[in-house]
Amino acid sequence: MILRPKATIANGAAFASAWDAVAATQKTLASRYQLVRQPDHARLAGRICERLAIAGAPTVDDDIARGISLHDEGWAGFDDGRKRLPATPASYSESNVALNAEGKPLSFLEIKAGDFLRAWLGSIEAAEATTPIAGLMVSGHFRRIGQFGMSTGTYSENDTQQLREFIAREEQRQRLLIRLQHRGEQEVEYWTDVLQFCDLLSLFLCCGSQASVEFPQRIGPKSQTIRLQVQNGVNVLSPTILAGQVEFQLDARAHPADARTPLTKLNWRLK
Repeated sequence: MILRPKATIANGAAFASAWDAVAATQKTLASRYQLVRQPDHARLAGRICERLAIAGAPTVDDDIARGISLHDEGWAGFDDGRKRLPATPASYSESNVALNAEGKPLSFLEIKAGDFLRAWLGSIEAAEATTPIAGLMVSGHFRRIGQFGMSTGTYSENDTQQLREFIAREEQRQRLLIRLQHRGEQEVEYWTDVLQFCDLLSLFLCCGSQASVEFPQRIGPKSQTIRLQVQNGVNVLSPTILAGQVEFQLDARAHPADARTPLTKLNWRLK
């Protein structure tokens, strides 16, 4: 689950890491939250991808957008409460929201490897079932995340071993899938970069941060760093990589649950 705490976090004039801005919101204690399901966030990422207009870059097609839209599909049962989290200590609210020991909703950043690896694999398989390039992108996305986590010492020894085994299986999957479609390795890596940019931008929007941020993925013109500032309610990207101003919307759940308004509409404008 992605948490959108009632209190938003902003920073000063300096540009922060977009990932750090997202992580800060997930750690924030608040009296109320809006909760965004990860499959819904992924569909927002896919819609962002559809509106990219980057000069000189490969053209986004339906297979690319569909793969990005499915990149968190494996979280659906966990976020709905239909599946429990056997590896992650959690209690559950009356509305089936997973909670930590303090009663705070569990963010996706708090989920243990025994659970998130199941979600990752489910997401990869959902994408692969549509097209080989979708499977390649989503597999590459999670392989990168796992490799980065191991390089920073994030995981326990047991979790690290699970990650090594996961990465080895995904590298084998990627060797098979790349032969089933026409793109070369360099273009597949580019589309994985695009997935990770759209993923991070969608996470930033969903978490409610008002920080000025920059993104690590170099997908823009001339590999420039892409930055975002919120100006008069509009999320402004620089350099411009979208086809004009666009608007997006998705549903979020209230926590604690509100019987009168269980769902709220989140709205954004980007340009």
